[in-house]
Amino acid sequence: MAATIRKLSLSFSQKLIREPILHNISTRFGVMFNISRANVTDEHGFLEIALEGDNESLEKALEYLRSLGVNIEEN
Repeated sequence: MAATIRKLSLSFSQKLIREPILHNISTRFGVMFNISRANVTDEHGFLEIALEGDNESLEKALEYLRSLGVNIEEN
């Protein structure tokens, strides 16, 4: 099955700044990530990333991120 690449913008609150959210989706759902831009302060985080994996794994990873309170926009 061919891998799908989705380009996303993620924004999240202070409570998630120290959490390894990208590592977690990589290990839990088998998706690869590439960070193209990041701006993380003590108050807020913003990432532009590309996620690569099969469609089912990508959807599960995005569902997990949403459950944490991450705002996701598709680019």
